[in-house]
Amino acid sequence: MPGPLIILAYPKIDHEKDYVYFWTPFSLLMLGKALLDTGFEVIIFDGNQASIDDWERLLSAHIERAIAIGISIMTGGGQIGHALELAVRAKGRPCCPPIVYGGPHVNVLPGETLKHPLVDAILQGPGQNSIAPFARALQGDPELLLQVPGLRMRRGGMVSGQKNTPRAEQLGRYPWELLDVERYVRDDPGIAPRTLNYVSSQGCVYKCRFCYELTYEGKYSAMPAGRLLDDVQDLHGRFHLSGLKFYDADWFINLRRSAEFADGLIERGIRISWAASINPNDVLKARKHQPNLMKLLADSGCSRLLMGVESGSDRVLSEIVEKDISTDGILDVAQEIASYGIRGSYTFIVGFPGESEAEEAATYRFIDRLRRLTPTPETRVHVFAPYPGTPLYERAIQHGFCPPDDLEGWSNYDYYRSQTPWTNDATVSRAKAHTQMVLHPANTR
Repeated sequence: MPGPLIILAYPKIDHEKDYVYFWTPFSLLMLGKALLDTGFEVIIFDGNQASIDDWERLLSAHIERAIAIGISIMTGGGQIGHALELAVRAKGRPCCPPIVYGGPHVNVLPGETLKHPLVDAILQGPGQNSIAPFARALQGDPELLLQVPGLRMRRGGMVSGQKNTPRAEQLGRYPWELLDVERYVRDDPGIAPRTLNYVSSQGCVYKCRFCYELTYEGKYSAMPAGRLLDDVQDLHGRFHLSGLKFYDADWFINLRRSAEFADGLIERGIRISWAASINPNDVLKARKHQPNLMKLLADSGCSRLLMGVESGSDRVLSEIVEKDISTDGILDVAQEIASYGIRGSYTFIVGFPGESEAEEAATYRFIDRLRRLTPTPETRVHVFAPYPGTPLYERAIQHGFCPPDDLEGWSNYDYYRSQTPWTNDATVSRAKAHTQMVLHPANTR
C-alpha cells in the first residue's frame, strides 16, 4: 500500500528559447529519494516536459490525497512566473494541501519569498535534508515542525525550524523510476547522439564572487565514485546511452574521485563520451597530485571540459571575480587540455560592475587566442546579471542596479538580457557574436 503522497513540481524554464537540452530535474530527484526512503509516495511534475493542462489533470487525479506540494524555483529564466501559475491552479482546488517552496531563489531570498500569498512555507538550504522531516511533521505533532531544518511556515502564526546545514547528506543513486528517462536523452553535437544530463555533487570550494555556489559556504558533497559508476553503468545499459553531460558546478574538486571514476569507466568497459566542468586551478592541482589525470580522462572518453574563464583581464580576474589565476595560467591550462585531444568549452562574462571598456575588449581578444587551439574550443559569453546572495550583487546595487522586490518582479528577470544600467542591447549582441558552440554531429564511442 503506498504511503502518503507528496507532489513535487519543477516549473518550466524558458530563458533560452533556442536551447534544445532539457534540464533533468535533479533537485526533485534528490527530494524524491529522501521521501521514498522514508515511506512516502512521490509524483514529479516537470513543466519542461508537460503542459499546464497536464498539471490540471494531475491535480484532479491526486490532489485530494496529497499532504503537500513542493515547488522548486531558481532566479531568472521565467521559472518563478511558471511556479506561481502552478500554485494558482492548485490553490483553486478546495482541498489544496500546503505549498512549500525550495531551490536557489528561496535559499538567497527566503523572507521575500515567504511574503507571497501563494507561498505557505519555504525550506531553505539543501532540500534533501529537510523534505522528509517536513512531510513527517505534517502528519503528526505540529511541534515537530520546529525541528525541520530550514523551515519557515505560516500556520496560525510564523513557525520556524532549525538551521539547515549547507552540506547535503551523502548523495545516492537517483530514483529514475520517477521520470520517463527517455524523454531527457538528447543528441548533443559536442558529446554524443544519446546524451543524458547528470548532477553528481553539490557545492564548490572556490570563491568566484558572482557565483550562487557561495551559498553552500564552501561545503562540498558528492556521490562516491563507485556509486556513481553503478548508476552510470545501469543507465548506459538500460537506455543505450552514448554520452553523459555532468552539470556539477565543479566536477573535479575531489581529484581522487575524478580519477577513480575515469579509471572505473575503463575497467568496466563502459564506452561512453562524457563532459564535465573544471576549474583551471583543478588542473594545476592535478599536476601535483594526479599527474596522469588528463590522459586518464581522454582514455576514458572525456571529450569536453567546461571551464569558467570569466575574463581576459587580469585585474578583473583578481580584483572583481577573485578567480585566483591569471590569464597566462588559464592559457597554459587550456593548452594542456587541448594537447590530450579534449575540447575546451570556455565561458566568459562581460559587464561586471567596475569593468572598463578596455577590459571588456581584452576578454574578446583572449577568446581569439583560445580559439587558435586544436581542437578548436567552444566559447560562450554571458552578460553579467547580479545574482542575489553573491558579493557582486551588493556591488552591482552600489553601481546603480535596482533589483526586483517580489516574486512577480523576479519572474521577469532574464539573465540572457541586459539587467544593469551599464550594459545594453549592444553588449548582449556582441556577447552572442562571440558565442561559438560545436554544431556538427557528435562522434559515437
